[in-house]
Amino acid sequence: MKFVVFGTGGVGGFYGGMLARCGHEVVFISRGEKLKAMKEKGLTVDSFKHGRWTIREDGRRVIFTDEPMEAGKADVVLVCVKSYDTEKVAPRIKPLLKEGTLVVSLQNGIENEEVLAEVLGKEHVLGATAFVGAYVKEPGVVVHEAAGLLEVGEMTGEVTERVERLVDELKKCGVEARVSRDIRYTLWKKLVWNVAFNPYSVITGATVGEMLEVPETREVLRNLMVECYRVAESYGVKLKPKVMENYLKSSPDLRNYKTSMLLDFERGKPIELEGITGALIRKAEKKGVPVPYNRCVYATVKLLDRKRKVWR
Repeated sequence: MKFVVFGTGGVGGFYGGMLARCGHEVVFISRGEKLKAMKEKGLTVDSFKHGRWTIREDGRRVIFTDEPMEAGKADVVLVCVKSYDTEKVAPRIKPLLKEGTLVVSLQNGIENEEVLAEVLGKEHVLGATAFVGAYVKEPGVVVHEAAGLLEVGEMTGEVTERVERLVDELKKCGVEARVSRDIRYTLWKKLVWNVAFNPYSVITGATVGEMLEVPETREVLRNLMVECYRVAESYGVKLKPKVMENYLKSSPDLRNYKTSMLLDFERGKPIELEGITGALIRKAEKKGVPVPYNRCVYATVKLLDRKRKVWR
């Protein structure tokens, strides 16, 4: 299979690196210092689970570029850009499509698939959730430090041959992957984690474990999640209680994990507040569901982000 990884950050670098190591043809689309480093030294993945390896460009099986037109037609496009770039990136994916091309969103939030489908056609778009802790340590070096499960599914909820085939290929390459029989449920399930830990970590400056260790901050996380449950239910998605219970326990490999939003905030990069908390608030408004905890966190992070820009 020929894969195109659109956005070679932590998530794209890890999964793309796994596929390239396995022997698949992979085109990595990136830009700036990351692209320059990969061109010169290759892409190095340092995984707590799979070891350390480097993928180098050979102009045939592995290509690093900032120009989608160089990629040619793809079997699978993994969309790994931040949610705030989805609308801008969608038209640039068009030249990669042929009949049967799968476009898989590996992004945070619950609106990306709608944006991609509107531009590219819903017949091409699959939903996915990447429960993974991965980040760019330096240009050309990706660290995989936690989890790794990738769930993929049709937006209709059907279990199709094309999804099963993709998941099988991912598994052959060592990726922990499974077919989602209800991707809407899966997307909302991930949003429950994201809407709590990501923005609140920007306010607290804390790791997942640190936020869970203090009873008062743990209660804030719980209330953020409860509101997400209520909004999900207003859209016909009834999340199981154990989802929140498990998140509030957290797995050992996530205890010292800094969220992607906190890392971006600390590094002066744009943050995905609109794609995560903003998306929940917009969905809540349409159904008239009150979300005071999320509105408070949203407002506080917006202020911190504005002050950060002034300081820079």
